[in-house]
Amino acid sequence: MKSRASFALLVTGVLISAACAGRHPGDITNWLTAPATGLAEEVRKNFWFTMMLIMPFLFVAEGLLIFIILRFRRKPGREPAKFHDNPRLEIAWTIAPAIVLVFVAASTYGLIRKINYSPESDLQIELTAQRFFWKYHYPDYGITIAEEPLVVPEDKVVTLLGTSVDVIHSWWVPAFGVKRDLIPGRIAEAWFKARRGTYKGQCAELCGPLHAEMLIDVKVVSEPEFQEWVRLKKAQSPAPAAPADSIKK
Repeated sequence: MKSRASFALLVTGVLISAACAGRHPGDITNWLTAPATGLAEEVRKNFWFTMMLIMPFLFVAEGLLIFIILRFRRKPGREPAKFHDNPRLEIAWTIAPAIVLVFVAASTYGLIRKINYSPESDLQIELTAQRFFWKYHYPDYGITIAEEPLVVPEDKVVTLLGTSVDVIHSWWVPAFGVKRDLIPGRIAEAWFKARRGTYKGQCAELCGPLHAEMLIDVKVVSEPEFQEWVRLKKAQSPAPAAPADSIKK
C-alpha cells in the first residue's frame, strides 16, 4: 500500500509540475507549443510524426509484458513453457523497426538540409560566445552589443555566423528551431526567420560554473522599430578618435 501511495504521489507531482511549467509564456523550452518560425514548425511536425511511428512499439512491448506477467504468473501445479525461440516472430520484430527507421530517416533528411543551409540572407550578424556572455556584431551597421538582447526585424532571414573564444558553447533558441554549437577557431552558420515577439534561449553546452546563467534573449520587432533601434545605438556609440597627425596640425 505504501509503494502504491508513493507512486501515486510521484505521478501527481510530475503532472502538477508539467502543468505549472506549461503556463509560463517565457519558458525557454517552448518550441513544442509555441514555434516562432516556419523551421520550428517543421521540427515540431517531424517530432510528432516520429513519435507516431515509434510509440506503438512501446505500447505493444509494455502491453505484452504486463499481459504475460499477469497471465503466466507462477501458480501451484503449472508447468513451465518448453519452447525457447520463434524464428518468424524474431524476423518480424527485426524487420518492422527497420522499416520504421527508413520512414524516420526519409522525413528527417530534408529538414536537416533546411536547418544546415540557409537561404539568401537579409541580415548578417556575427556571434561570439565567451564565458559567460554573448556578443553580437552587426557588420552592415557597425554596431556591437554584448550582454543585452539581440534585436532583429520580423519576417527577415537572419544569418548568424558564430564562433567561440574559449570553450565550446551552443546558441539555442527553441522557439526558432535553432541550435548551433560554436567551436573555437571555426565559423558556424545558423539562420532563422521569426515572427514578432520576445524569445528566450540558453547555452546548451556545459561550458563552466556559470553555464546556467548564460541565457539568450531575442527581440523580433517591426522594420521601423529595428531601424529606430539602429539609429539609437549609433547615437550612443562614441565618436572615433581623431588621427594623431590631425591633432598636431
